[in-house]
Amino acid sequence: MPGRYRFSMPSSRDRTDPWFRLGSIDVTTTVIVAFACVLSFFAYAANPASLDPLVLLAGDVRAGQIWRLFTWPFANSPSLSAVIAVAIFWYLGSRIESQLGRVRYLWLIGLITVLPALLATGLDVNSAGIRALEIAIFVVFVCENPKMPFFFGIPAWILAVVIVGVDILQLLGDRQSEVLIVYLASIIVAVWTARSMGMINDFQWLPQIKLPGRRSSSSSGGGAKKRRKAVRGVSSSGSGGGSQVVVDGPWPTTPVYRPMQDQAEVDTILDKIALVGMDGLTSDEKKRLNEASKRLRKGGN
Repeated sequence: MPGRYRFSMPSSRDRTDPWFRLGSIDVTTTVIVAFACVLSFFAYAANPASLDPLVLLAGDVRAGQIWRLFTWPFANSPSLSAVIAVAIFWYLGSRIESQLGRVRYLWLIGLITVLPALLATGLDVNSAGIRALEIAIFVVFVCENPKMPFFFGIPAWILAVVIVGVDILQLLGDRQSEVLIVYLASIIVAVWTARSMGMINDFQWLPQIKLPGRRSSSSSGGGAKKRRKAVRGVSSSGSGGGSQVVVDGPWPTTPVYRPMQDQAEVDTILDKIALVGMDGLTSDEKKRLNEASKRLRKGGN
């Protein structure tokens, strides 16, 4: 009991580790966002006006209150729909975060929070609440796992089409075209960002964008193309000493084996198999599972 809420930092600092731990609780970006939304329920109950500084008000943002671009998802009044939205965000967001890693997932959340908020500011649209973020994360999860069965065995992609379609029809009926533009922009930013981070490999038609923290393949290979020289000692057959031989590069580089990253990748794919079966994996995921499994077996010998 004394150490139940003890603060600690992960020792391995692998990309799938949480930011920190409180006792046995892994504190991730998803947990922080969900917890902040739950706190907003209590803040509203104490004083509804306490959430006003968090709401995205386009006029106030243009007047200099920039923080509203980041805080609008945390302005939630207590309701059953808000509780369900927080629960779905936590459930699906946790799985996406474990797949992307804490840093890339933080970028994902940041981009789908700020970029649509900037568009909303330009269109003079006000916004508040976690639902827009929840819908964006839900669509990303469905694009990654389109065949996963949800309620009554309904495939995930059908459920997403129904939910998003109903929202679009409602906004069209209410003649809220600006809100609809921001709604669609949030989904597009979420899917495109996730695709650029290595998810949603079935969307080969969607080009990947270079994002912060994403390593460029050309940067690592560019140095290997340069001509290099090294001097090494070799024994001479005619003398007891050594001679200096110049060897021109480039030389092949030995890939660095990282068992922790391989294990994390295998665990993520195995979790998906447990949910949707082998048929739910993409061809790229099956290839990655096979290659990572081979490396793990070699590393254990």
